[in-house]
Amino acid sequence: MKHLGLVGAIFCVACATTGQKQLNQSLQHYIGQPADQVRKELNLSQLGYKVMGAPVQSNEKLSYTILRSMPIPIGTPNIGTSIAMGAPIPTPSKGGVTVDMECKIEFKLRNQIVESIDYVGRAC
Repeated sequence: MKHLGLVGAIFCVACATTGQKQLNQSLQHYIGQPADQVRKELNLSQLGYKVMGAPVQSNEKLSYTILRSMPIPIGTPNIGTSIAMGAPIPTPSKGGVTVDMECKIEFKLRNQIVESIDYVGRAC
């Protein structure tokens, strides 16, 4: 069972890393743009993300919170292989679980102009 958790964690990290690269590429053109323009143009729902609430803006940043659905496969160890190899090896299963995880996108602002973009959360 320990290996199942490790495989699931690696799967989640790989998905999040690929997703973050795609998201980062989509958002890079907002650097140098006014925060008001970002608020008018950016539609994360159209990019396929579940948005949680309205964006939050302060003098220093403009933040969006998105939910990313992470599928986590559930396997059962093959007892014969476990005994022979000394460790349980997950086998493909017909089930799994999907977990929604939060990712916060923070546009760092100076004089209401986007200077950089940061991502906060496990799903980013």
